[in-house]
Amino acid sequence: MPREYDILVLGGGPAGYPAAIRAAQLGARVCLIERESLGGTCLNWGCIPTKALQGAAHLVERVREGSGRGIAGGPVGIDAAALFANKNRVVKDLVSGVGKIMKARRIEVLRGAGRLASGSTIEVEGVGTVSAKRIVIATGSSEAALPFMPFDGAQILSSKDLLDLGRIPASLLIVGGGAIGCEFASIFNAFGTKVTIVEMLPVLVATEDAQISRTLQMLFRKKGIELHLGAKVTGARITDAGVAASLESGVEILSEAVLVSVGRRPYFAGAGIEAAGVEADRTGIKVNARMETTAPGVYAAGDVVGGALLAHVATREGVVAAENALGGSRETGHNTIPSTIYTLPEISHAGLTEDEARAKGISVATGRFPFAASGKAKGLGEEDGFVKWVARAEDKKLLGVHIIGPYATELLAPAVLALDHGLTGADFAEAIVAHPTLAEALAGAAEAIYGRAIDLIK
Repeated sequence: MPREYDILVLGGGPAGYPAAIRAAQLGARVCLIERESLGGTCLNWGCIPTKALQGAAHLVERVREGSGRGIAGGPVGIDAAALFANKNRVVKDLVSGVGKIMKARRIEVLRGAGRLASGSTIEVEGVGTVSAKRIVIATGSSEAALPFMPFDGAQILSSKDLLDLGRIPASLLIVGGGAIGCEFASIFNAFGTKVTIVEMLPVLVATEDAQISRTLQMLFRKKGIELHLGAKVTGARITDAGVAASLESGVEILSEAVLVSVGRRPYFAGAGIEAAGVEADRTGIKVNARMETTAPGVYAAGDVVGGALLAHVATREGVVAAENALGGSRETGHNTIPSTIYTLPEISHAGLTEDEARAKGISVATGRFPFAASGKAKGLGEEDGFVKWVARAEDKKLLGVHIIGPYATELLAPAVLALDHGLTGADFAEAIVAHPTLAEALAGAAEAIYGRAIDLIK
């Protein structure tokens, strides 16, 4: 006889483990099935380990630039072994923390690959069969590969491979100029690697506001990162000197290693969703706003359903799925989704870009405030970048915010609240912001919509 629970959660990533926790909070008997480490890609091979490396890269940049601010010292050395060991320690501590929560909430964690045998049972490899009236599928996503550049884990790398490389390559070609590619470009550039990016589109981070993309490109070139935009890699061959990648233009780029960073795709291969009557296509498992699939009693959440493949979106979806699976009636809603990119400097945005608003037929007004006019940014020695608000011209209702600069990802939260609550630029600027802080740039940009920012000439 299969072991029985109130709810089964297949996958222990940023959608799965919050779903399990919320279900346990609601009094359910919960079983979570995970074939690898708790926390999924985000905690083990994505968001968290890259932030550990990004934090070190930021420190390296600050120290190198310290001579102009009265800090004397020799060249900054990089201890690759210690660098990657610290990354591993951060990940281990957080994975352990998730495990402790599972234990404290009396959530049973089964280790092994799970496959749906029906809409109420899951077969767990090496364990047996478990059943429940409700199931949440949260199997995440996988990295997309290029057929002519298969990952080998040594020279042609996925982001997971690069995080486990254990050394700093002398040169690195990054195929793909999206968020992940640009984050790794910043990190390894700071560590002294000669970085080259090849991007098919004419701009980096094409999902960002055009002014943000142009600024990042300018700053990357200033740092010595070589950019090939509107270019396409057509092949690669391993040589004694490294990897020789060919571009469609005929240019050949030689590097010690290549990172292929061309996106992620929903992953449900082998999960047996067909046996449960769950419909899906290449964009992901089909769900409604309640995270219900096409099969009664089966829910799905996170990257596996497609859409915005972001950990914070996955967590919200997992919580909503768990609540509804246990009798709730909640939708994922229309909250503003924040987006963050951990380049140096950081990038963040929420809401519409200027071009997106105009494409919707909206007449817009914008307000920009440069960090060069911020006393706190000057004090930090991090003056690159700006805050930009996009507002509806007729009433100055805030439609979007775009930030590139110091701690841009941390500055986003109050802007998301402003967008969610339909504030105007004047509403936002009415709040008194402490001085000197980087957050003053948000208020200054809101005032700039009206042409009345105190610290700007125009």
